Amino acid sequence: MSSQILLSGGDKYYSYSGVLFGDVSVPATIPMIAIDNTGLRDSLIEIQPYFGRPVALGINDALGIVIKLDDVEIYKSQGSDYRPPSYNEQIRLFAPRNSKVEIISLNTSANNTQTRGVNLIGYYV
Repeated sequence: MSSQILLSGGDKYYSYSGVLFGDVSVPATIPMIAIDNTGLRDSLIEIQPYFGRPVALGINDALGIVIKLDDVEIYKSQGSDYRPPSYNEQIRLFAPRNSKVEIISLNTSANNTQTRGVNLIGYYV
């Protein structure tokens, strides 16, 4: 799991999970990014999750993500259609100063071993 890294100019920060995957156990959530404190300034955050090729293509087999801001679930997406590996979804949100940001992967039993990851960049405003 990744945390926040400030860029040298001090006006942006980033985080990336790397490529993650589950195992064959019971479906679970997988923490991908956890930033305990975004800093002393408000920020605009861009989040880009990515998913590898699914093992199963059933209607209820898609992976998804949950985004939490200060322990409140503010975004949840779990598609029901096949998305090729090149599929890119970008989510933008506002984070007040000193916010806690968490990004969590949602598993399904059919696609526990499917790769997934997320990149994040925050711009102080």
